[in-house]
Amino acid sequence: MAQLLLFSVGPVNGAIPLEETMQVIRMVRPKQRNAGDPPWDAGTINLHGRTLSVVSVRYLFGLKDAVPALTDRLIIARTGNHDLALWVDATSGVHEIPLPRDAKGMPHQTFPEGSGVLKTAEGLLVVYDLPGLLASGGIMPDSADDNLVPAREATRDDTSERALAGPDNDGAHINAVLAERAAKIARPEEALVEIKTVEVLKFRLAYREYAIEMGNIREVILTGEITPVPGTPDFISGICIVRGEIISLVDLRVLLAIPETGLTDLNRVIVLTDRTLTFGILADHITGIGSIELDRISAKKTDLPIMANRYVKGVADGPLVILDTCALFTDPGMIIDEA
Repeated sequence: MAQLLLFSVGPVNGAIPLEETMQVIRMVRPKQRNAGDPPWDAGTINLHGRTLSVVSVRYLFGLKDAVPALTDRLIIARTGNHDLALWVDATSGVHEIPLPRDAKGMPHQTFPEGSGVLKTAEGLLVVYDLPGLLASGGIMPDSADDNLVPAREATRDDTSERALAGPDNDGAHINAVLAERAAKIARPEEALVEIKTVEVLKFRLAYREYAIEMGNIREVILTGEITPVPGTPDFISGICIVRGEIISLVDLRVLLAIPETGLTDLNRVIVLTDRTLTFGILADHITGIGSIELDRISAKKTDLPIMANRYVKGVADGPLVILDTCALFTDPGMIIDEA
């Protein structure tokens, strides 16, 4: 099983190993590319003093090119000794997916002309070797493949309906917003006292979305067999074994006294650790990773019951509930007596 960050470009769904991603940010205006740069190079961005090349995943996947849109995303990914910004249309969460492998345990190479990419039975294009894909110049799709658009006719000056999609189709306004974002991320991190950020994993439970800081997340796994333990707090669903370690599983619906409305699946376990205590929290599904500016987290409490607010740091972007990891780790009820 591999933990993958899912993304999309045009009609194509792709993925990259989560361990190779650092963060996901909103699209900014790249600086103009230089003559002689690889065709997939869409320019550069300044990320807190570091110059990163912007990689057009559209080009690598053999799709029509487009100009940046406000809703696009940049996946900051590790590639050897340097980082790159992968330009995609959208990200859609983290999932565990079994990848097909050959007899030697290597991923099946399904695109001979696009080294480092495999295609799952569901049509998902998994970039398991980004340097190899860049070196190959991208995928040259077969015209018989209905899942890809075999065309690169458009240029970076294309003002297609995608480029101007959305309620605000003023090209000058879009450029101004992208330039403002670029200036903001260019500021040195040590100078960003007023806009400190926190990396979070977002997940859905019942009818709303929650977020928890990435620093305490060890891994995300599929929910397996849960063994109930008598005498534990109501919010402990039981215990399970993860890589030979027994951990307790927390049902946030009980801990936060969430009303039983909305469908729940609880098919993911987010394993948290502070190197002293390790436990898992149950979630319906993972919705994404990203950065949240601390000054955007409102300290006002949610509509959750008063007792539940001790586990909540605040809310951001409207209904997103930010959990307080410190409160979770200091709750003695998280510790299960294995005896």
